[in-house]
Amino acid sequence: MYSRINLAKTNYALAPPHFNTAVLTKFDPHLLQDIYRDYCLYKQFPSVMPLFIEEFWYEQADVIGYTYKGTLVAYTLMFRYNRANVAAAQFAWNYRQPWLRIGIESLKHLCAFYKSQSFNFLYLGGAEPYKQQLEGYELCGPMS
Repeated sequence: MYSRINLAKTNYALAPPHFNTAVLTKFDPHLLQDIYRDYCLYKQFPSVMPLFIEEFWYEQADVIGYTYKGTLVAYTLMFRYNRANVAAAQFAWNYRQPWLRIGIESLKHLCAFYKSQSFNFLYLGGAEPYKQQLEGYELCGPMS
């Protein structure tokens, strides 16, 4: 089952608590790879899809960075499919400050940000239980 957020049904603030966000235009892709590695190790994933540096530079990609006390600690790699639909391709966080709750708070920020950019839907991938708490959450229907 795949899920998405209907952004018209959301009302989140752009500024999350406790950390700052920005669309990154200049960044070290190796630092992003390091954060991804830390994320996968922390989560103890038995298998992961490689994250290729080239993905960060795709024309349709946005890298949303999350900083705490001036240090990049997490990011989301987003893919804009068109002017109405965007997908959260990969989230990664080093988890050095777990109390920040960057995972769920980043999703709320993404909803607010892409809604402000006039997108209609934010695709989340698999229908994980924690995603169901988000405003506008819905399952993608079958092909018709």
